[in-house]
Amino acid sequence: MYKIFLYWFLFMFFSFQALAVSGNADKYEVTMKKVELCTSSACSSPTTVASGSQAVNIASLSAGAEAGAFGSTTGLPIGTTYTHLRVTLNRAMTIEGEVNVSGNNWCSTDSADAGTATALHVGTLDTDGTATDGTDQTLYLADADDYATDETITISYGSPSYAVSMSVGSPSASEVQLIYELSSAYISGVVAPKIKVSFDVSSALGAGIADTNVCYMWPEEPVVTISLTE
Repeated sequence: MYKIFLYWFLFMFFSFQALAVSGNADKYEVTMKKVELCTSSACSSPTTVASGSQAVNIASLSAGAEAGAFGSTTGLPIGTTYTHLRVTLNRAMTIEGEVNVSGNNWCSTDSADAGTATALHVGTLDTDGTATDGTDQTLYLADADDYATDETITISYGSPSYAVSMSVGSPSASEVQLIYELSSAYISGVVAPKIKVSFDVSSALGAGIADTNVCYMWPEEPVVTISLTE
């Protein structure tokens, strides 16, 4: 039996000039576009196991089954050694949640000011210690830049600790592509492996208070564990 374990992080960092933290996402829906197995970190000759458009709420209990059903490992070339996996996602994500930024200050997703490639979502600020229930909103993996009117929130993409590479705006402007090294090489055999996926969104929603008590919100670090077992 062969197993592949993959940890997926979206690496986003904020400037310490602003008050910003991360918290749990009640809903975190991503759109998977393509999943590929690769024989090297360059992923120059990938084997596609899924292609199309599959929305998955990775905060739900059924997310693992939904994500696993997106791809099929049937027909993998027998004897091929796979060392990396590449996944392509849409940069737009539907997220709902509330984040305790500090003390009585809470930021919640709301129905106004959706995020874009060049703007963060502006949410609802509560200062009485009780958060307004968040609503579904489009949050975006924004371009690396300074945000807020006073430019005190900086979004940047550092060198991932787990992914080999992360390309925001690739292969198209609306997508993000990530390549991961598998914990151990997988040699394909006669039996097609099963894909099993689990998610952790306990710190997947970022929020910061900048300007004059304005809540800015963005996607943060969901953790995805993927295993292939025969």
